[in-house]
Amino acid sequence: MGFERERRRWRVRLHDELGRVCGAGTVLDEYHVLTSAHVVETAGGPRSALSVDFVGLAEAMPGSASVVEGCWVPSDGGGRGDLAVLRLDRPESRVFRAPLHRMPLGEHQLVRAFGFPPGSVGRWTHARLGGPEHPGGPGGEWVRLFRTAEAEPLGPGFGGTAVIDEATGHVVGVVVGKDTGTWMIPVETMLGHLPQLSIWTSGSPAVDASFSRPVGEAVDVSFVQSVADWFAKAEPGTVWVVDTGEAGSPVAAALRFGIVLADRERSLGVPGLPPALGPMPPAGSVDLAVDATGRTADAVRHRIADRLTTGVAGRTLVVDAIDDSAEPDRLVGEVLAPLAGRAAELGIRLLLGFREESSPGVAAIRAGTLGARPAPDDLAGRLDVLTQSVEELAEIEAYQLRVATRFTGVAMLPARAQRLRAALKQLRSAEVDGDAEWVEKHIDGHEHAVAPAVEDGRRQRAVLDGLVARREELRARLAADNGLAREHGLDGDPELEQAYVPAKRLLIDGPCELTAAATAVDTYAAAVRARLEDRG
Repeated sequence: MGFERERRRWRVRLHDELGRVCGAGTVLDEYHVLTSAHVVETAGGPRSALSVDFVGLAEAMPGSASVVEGCWVPSDGGGRGDLAVLRLDRPESRVFRAPLHRMPLGEHQLVRAFGFPPGSVGRWTHARLGGPEHPGGPGGEWVRLFRTAEAEPLGPGFGGTAVIDEATGHVVGVVVGKDTGTWMIPVETMLGHLPQLSIWTSGSPAVDASFSRPVGEAVDVSFVQSVADWFAKAEPGTVWVVDTGEAGSPVAAALRFGIVLADRERSLGVPGLPPALGPMPPAGSVDLAVDATGRTADAVRHRIADRLTTGVAGRTLVVDAIDDSAEPDRLVGEVLAPLAGRAAELGIRLLLGFREESSPGVAAIRAGTLGARPAPDDLAGRLDVLTQSVEELAEIEAYQLRVATRFTGVAMLPARAQRLRAALKQLRSAEVDGDAEWVEKHIDGHEHAVAPAVEDGRRQRAVLDGLVARREELRARLAADNGLAREHGLDGDPELEQAYVPAKRLLIDGPCELTAAATAVDTYAAAVRARLEDRG
């Protein structure tokens, strides 16, 4: 069966008792349909019957459906919920089940949706997912949908429809939010509200089930907040090594608690939160959390590959209880240290939990962030590594001076390369003079000073690269929309010019404030779409 024909077979349109279109739905099986609660409310509420039109099955007669008991999650008005599962009065065996799928979601990820706006028999639209700067209301469960430049408008008639990942064809969410069509509730959040949906869902969870199990009677609440802050604020390229202590320690329990709070699916089942706990981490801010207890290196590697099928780049990965794995040395040496060494290059965030700071794996991870480490007695090799690291830091600091001033709000790293070069020169001079004893005495301290400086620098470079890439993307979007306006003879249109000039100024002139620039680009794009729609 062709992919598009398959999709038609799980697409339905929902009507109220008077035949008015209320929204869309997604077929789960021959008896069940998934939709948004606000669509049901439009039809009269959870006790009302809805008419189901199988738009992709010409031979199927319309059916009637009502809300399944226990499968009603209305929106709280603050970016939470808005789900309902319906049961058909009569099964329709010719449908095809929608491929609901757990997967990490990324900012700007391209998706599509099929809705039934007023006066239409149904049409596709394309959108990109919003990121952390577009939180889904106070509840934070929803993800913003931004239609692409050429796409049909989102709005009434799209509510309840499936949101499909363009690259894989998986259903990754449902359109929610009354009359807007600009929000999506992800599949993993849906599973948190309605675990019953798991029988229709593929894909591995983001967080291992063991993270939800109690590991001790006490929880270090302050450390829970540290974990939540890290998920909310840590920049790409960050590698955080955590000394948790024993499995039942307050810190170990706090780490796991913070990880669960960052998961879309498991955070909804967390019992009463400690009163001293501050802001929660953003929903979905952990892409994968692996409990390494008893696992081999290959098992952890396969868990990572299974969840992060498109690679780890740009993701947040947690591996805990590394010392308790079946092969801690192999796990660190073959899997985790290489990831830590490339964290800045890949733009990933890596949180690694060890039982003790003295664990051999901790030193290996720290060394991995600086590349291959020579043997302790290879003073010349260690000095060469230090030289390379300090020069890398110097290049990063020069890059920072060139790039950071082009953007507003960038926290500048202190200049440390010159001071570290001076200390390294002393070590080199002692080596040339044959004073190996003096080098051995001082080289450890220098290595301990250089390692965090280079780690900070790599994180800063990843941040700056991200800012540059984001600005280039916004410039490209603005140019594409401006080209579209010119193609349709809208050069010099006063309304469009009024929207275009601020966007161009923010992206070209002076330090760029990206949030304001993105808003201006969106405003111009909306103005162009509106003018084109006005012209027919």
